[in-house]
Amino acid sequence: MFVGKIMQSLRRLVCVWAVMCVLLSGLAVAAVAAGPYHGNVQSRIYHNSSCRYYFCKRCTAVFATARAARAAGYRPCRVCGG
Repeated sequence: MFVGKIMQSLRRLVCVWAVMCVLLSGLAVAAVAAGPYHGNVQSRIYHNSSCRYYFCKRCTAVFATARAARAAGYRPCRVCGG
């Protein structure tokens, strides 16, 4: 009985730890992707700073936020998610 309760508590602890790891990794990705966005004026696609297309020749439009890029009629890049 006592061992069963310990195992149940341990399972809960592992689940909480796993959820926290997932949430924290999401925050780290969001922090890397934040910042100015570059928009391709020909394709109307915007890229975040970690994208391989961020410095393309036609990426001359600069937006402070992804929301601003979408409001200007740009869509997120399929590679980086904008």
